[in-house]
Amino acid sequence: MSRALALATRHTLSTQRDNGSWLATPAPRITETALCTLALAHSPHPGADRAAERGRAWLAKGAAPQNHHPVAHAVEAALLSLARDTGGPIDVSHPSFADRALSARARLLQAIALHTGRATSGGTGSAALRTQLATAVAAQERHKRWTRVELWSAHALVETHFGDRTSARQAVRMVADEQSPSGDFFANPVTTALAALALQAAAPGTAAARRCAEYLLTSQLSDGTWRFSASDVWDTALTVRAFHGAAAFDRHGLPAAVAFLVAAQNPDGGWPYRSGVESDNDTTAAVLIALDGASGAPGTTIRAGLRHLVGQQTADGLWRTWQSAGDPPVDDVVAHVVTALDRHSGHPRVPLAAARGWLGERLGKQGCWRRVVPGAAVRHRRGSSRPRRGGTCGRTPCRPDSGRNP
Repeated sequence: MSRALALATRHTLSTQRDNGSWLATPAPRITETALCTLALAHSPHPGADRAAERGRAWLAKGAAPQNHHPVAHAVEAALLSLARDTGGPIDVSHPSFADRALSARARLLQAIALHTGRATSGGTGSAALRTQLATAVAAQERHKRWTRVELWSAHALVETHFGDRTSARQAVRMVADEQSPSGDFFANPVTTALAALALQAAAPGTAAARRCAEYLLTSQLSDGTWRFSASDVWDTALTVRAFHGAAAFDRHGLPAAVAFLVAAQNPDGGWPYRSGVESDNDTTAAVLIALDGASGAPGTTIRAGLRHLVGQQTADGLWRTWQSAGDPPVDDVVAHVVTALDRHSGHPRVPLAAARGWLGERLGKQGCWRRVVPGAAVRHRRGSSRPRRGGTCGRTPCRPDSGRNP
């Protein structure tokens, strides 16, 4: 065991970046590759056709939809069909799509299907979809910035279908305002691909449409895939939690990692899953857990993070993942926040009984607690307070719920 830990620590130290962080390349999924393939298949940009062919080639090699949740499976099956232009109507009939947190995915699929001329099974009619999207765009609810871009993009696609070029152009102007100088949207290929479709439909030939296509072309990997956003803050927090206590890691890797995490804190006191985006409660809690017992983190940093979590508690005593309307509480986020608040003494007093009670009810109902990061599951054994990747919950393997971007 000691030899295995030493080898793992040596490897981890060898992969630490110059700024003290770690950054893992996510595994390929249908979601990102299908959407980016579809966007480039509709782009006139030089090289787009060839890139789309490479994406379709990867999808045709046996890529299988995720099966951990019926909505994740339905979304990926639909995107696979759309990207390869195969199969019948796009199916959004599963009852889970009626859930408020998941209904947005049904609307996005319907908008893409309408734009590409594909029929749908289930969901609302095109006129009702148009009304829903217009209402959502006009509402003042708080959304993640990339969710707003996806919403405006879907609205632009549907308005283009109905021939309202004015509304479509207004929507893509809102989209373009969020574009980075490199052409992407929050380094998120899903959001960037949806924006590319909208820009190509409602503002073809514009600089924003061109930059979007260029970003998709340059971010395609050699195997023909696109990958979910890399997460330097999240990956570094998990690495510190895993290796803190190993002498070589504490001496050679921990100081720079702590410095990186301190510098990555947002002005609101929280931490983002990747540098440069808004704070989320899951990453904020994970970083605070990682900094527990690690020298080099100023007390002001810790206190600001704790205040941020306290301020994010909902009226029912729980926490969402994101600071977003309609985002439901999930097992791992609530557990991380409770753990973070417990680990740091002197935090503002906050009632945790409701959160602990909710976690107990979830454990009794499911037999385990579920993790919702895309493509990964962290599971807790009964009676254990430390998260583990892989493994089982009790004796029965527990599958993760839908990902952050199912």
